[in-house]
Amino acid sequence: MYESQVRPQINGRKLVAPQPNRHHSDSSSSIEPTAAISIDTISSAHSHLWHLASLSLLAAGLALITGCGSLNYNSVATANSQALSDLSCGTQSLTGAQSKSCSISLGAPALTLTTVKLSSDNSALQVPAEVKIPVGQSSATFNAVTAGVKKTATATITATSRGVKKTSAMTLYPASTASLTSISCTAQALTGAASDTCTVHLGSAATSALAVTLNSSSNAIQVPRAVTIGSGSDSAQFLATVSAVSSTQNVTLTAASGGITQTFAISLQPSASPSSGPHKVQLNWNAPNSSGQTIVGYNIYRAVTNVSSYSLLTVLDPQTSYTDTGVVSTVTYDYVVKSVDSSGTESGPSNSTRVTIP
Repeated sequence: MYESQVRPQINGRKLVAPQPNRHHSDSSSSIEPTAAISIDTISSAHSHLWHLASLSLLAAGLALITGCGSLNYNSVATANSQALSDLSCGTQSLTGAQSKSCSISLGAPALTLTTVKLSSDNSALQVPAEVKIPVGQSSATFNAVTAGVKKTATATITATSRGVKKTSAMTLYPASTASLTSISCTAQALTGAASDTCTVHLGSAATSALAVTLNSSSNAIQVPRAVTIGSGSDSAQFLATVSAVSSTQNVTLTAASGGITQTFAISLQPSASPSSGPHKVQLNWNAPNSSGQTIVGYNIYRAVTNVSSYSLLTVLDPQTSYTDTGVVSTVTYDYVVKSVDSSGTESGPSNSTRVTIP
């Protein structure tokens, strides 16, 4: 309530008694005008007092009305400031299955428990039916959850409270497909009829079943038309069936998925004559003397020359020698050795050694 002091200006008229008629012949007639003056003066004084009282009451009434009006105005302004002011999820897109925390905000702390209704115009994005903002708080959070979509879609979240609506649009993208990174087989060289276990690898776990097509450059190695990597896995195995050959052949296996192609080469050798006997390669090396760490073992790598990349033959062999008995006649091999220290760090490769099996 505002206080207001009203000080009405009093009319400055003087109360002047009328002059009596003077009669030379009768001096007693002056008494009656004097009584009249007294009556007029009292009556006029009462009239001014009543006028002042009326003005004071009117001023008080105006002050009361003005004060109450101001309070009502402030009350309306406060209610408006508590209206819903923002809806945000901190992002405009979601990829794959996700749960995202979103927030709703008021312009000022709530004076009463405030309920905000929520909805989504796409069933692929789920939100709770409502969220409550406690007294004294100006915001609250909720989760927007998507189980993933097969193709790109849009969804709009709507928050409503006391006639005010706020929206947040979001684009939903399908989960990114894990990409094919390699194909490998247990053996890089095979002699005669045999079988070889091979594996296709992804860069990350598949979010759904992923088919990988397979192909061989020669009928000497038969592979399935395709292999499937299950959801949650990053690899799958298949069997390559090898037929005997009469002469050396280099065969390339190909795996393809999602526009990405990976290859692996296998050298096929004819069956060795009974008199040739088994072959082996003996490797020897010196321990490094410049390392500040203790050497705990060695990794030995082998590659078929001009055919395949290096593959690991043995892990953390503590000896400084190694015998490779898995070699095939007429095939040329390259070898390198890497040391491993006590911290698990692998050194760079040694000099390469090339050996041709007779």
